[in-house]
Amino acid sequence: MPDDRITMHRTPHGGLEPSVVHGAPSRRAFLRLVGATGVLAALPGVMVACGSDDVTAPLNGIAGSGSPLLIDFAKGDAAVLQFAHVLEQLEAEFYTRVVDAFAGSNITTAEQGVLAEIRNHEVAHREFLGRLLGAENAPAATPTFRGIDFANRTAVLTAAKELEDLGVAAYNGAVQYLVAPENVLALGKIVSVEARHAATVRDLLNARSADFAPNATDEVFRPAKVAAVIQANLVDKLGFVNAPSTFVQGPQGNG
Repeated sequence: MPDDRITMHRTPHGGLEPSVVHGAPSRRAFLRLVGATGVLAALPGVMVACGSDDVTAPLNGIAGSGSPLLIDFAKGDAAVLQFAHVLEQLEAEFYTRVVDAFAGSNITTAEQGVLAEIRNHEVAHREFLGRLLGAENAPAATPTFRGIDFANRTAVLTAAKELEDLGVAAYNGAVQYLVAPENVLALGKIVSVEARHAATVRDLLNARSADFAPNATDEVFRPAKVAAVIQANLVDKLGFVNAPSTFVQGPQGNG
């Protein structure tokens, strides 16, 4: 049964406050979709790398071949939100391509429902951050996914797991640079959804196993480490200006 979902909207002073969207799918319903696929084992397959763009065309440029996309951390909270917006553009585009390839893929119908719901979440995150930043301050990123076979279940889920794990670590690390409590709250809400995505995808890959939540704590990555990883999936040359010189490590100390 649908329930109410809490979302955030921008206030006149630039902060955020909650509002309610009625009739949104509940977390329980979302996880119930996962349970429907829990008895399935992962099909054999590998991440497909190839010399052409056949499996991912169109819209696949060469990573790092585009114009600079610079984020200036002297802007404070706005820079952190811009960084998050780049991440969400990447995730939203990835899952959009996954959904667009359903007709020719070996992803089951039940799993398609789960992945389509995740796509909807990521698009909502992207649009929310874009509206919060405003058109002039929201950087437009150009994702690229050369070599990922979106028709292959294992390739998709493996890439999704890596992307979701990275997103959680990115938010966990970036939130320490925020000042406004409203923005901390907003990113905290987003990362909680990303963590559920990560657990869900892990369960699809290895059902009913400890992979659902393999560690007691999540990773915490500094923005520069995240940027170095996602550059492989961005045509733009992502870079930071006035990058933070300090970083508080998480429990695992891998930031």
